[in-house]
Amino acid sequence: MAINCAILGMWDYRAILVILAGTMIHSGCDILNDIFDFEIDKICKPNGAIASGQMSMKKAWIYMALLFFAALLLSLKLSFILFLCLLAGIIIGGIMYSHPMFRFKDIPGIAMLDMAVCFALESIGLWSVYSPLSPDSLMVAAYVFVLIFSLTFMKDFKDVAGDINSLPLKIGIRRAAIVCSLLVVLPLIPLLYAATKYHYLFLAALIYVVLIAGCIQMLLDDPVAKGNKLKDRMIMALTMPNFMVLLVKMLSIF
Repeated sequence: MAINCAILGMWDYRAILVILAGTMIHSGCDILNDIFDFEIDKICKPNGAIASGQMSMKKAWIYMALLFFAALLLSLKLSFILFLCLLAGIIIGGIMYSHPMFRFKDIPGIAMLDMAVCFALESIGLWSVYSPLSPDSLMVAAYVFVLIFSLTFMKDFKDVAGDINSLPLKIGIRRAAIVCSLLVVLPLIPLLYAATKYHYLFLAALIYVVLIAGCIQMLLDDPVAKGNKLKDRMIMALTMPNFMVLLVKMLSIF
């Protein structure tokens, strides 16, 4: 989603490297989360590599460290700001999110703020690879922040059976579904504002509306029973509008 920062016609090898570095950071944070969630994942994700015993704890730590090291080294070659953003992502989105000392993931609202900050930082880092930071870069970061914060609450419904702290467990499934249905509208505010300047963003807004309409339908129906499907639709809402904008900009170049 942070790829929107580079839609000014500068699609080259650097974008591929940034995506690769970002993927490695997210993968490493996922591994760290799985390490600390070993007992919970026995219930929620029994087929996971660590929970099922397919990967030992020692190998998981080594693999995670290699991913982080490679991503940071790669980012340092591209932009020092990107390096700092990804390093902050490891601290905020990896250690503070999952480590028992902080365990932000167990605090509804704080967990989503944590993730939103990480993705917003990633968008700023990507922008810095191509040009100096500007008001437009901050606008993109604000959109990414609101998008992640508003949508990621929906992922809690599929893990209700194994979670110990989540929005559905705190306020009830029905109330949580209503809150999520209201939150998903928030990203339209920065998106439509940006569309007044960049008109092609109206296409992204239209795609987003179609996707969140499906999310709201599942939320108001049975979000727990449809938890996995709801998460898949959430991911589509997070990514498809942004990749569509990227495709439009790439086609306009040729």
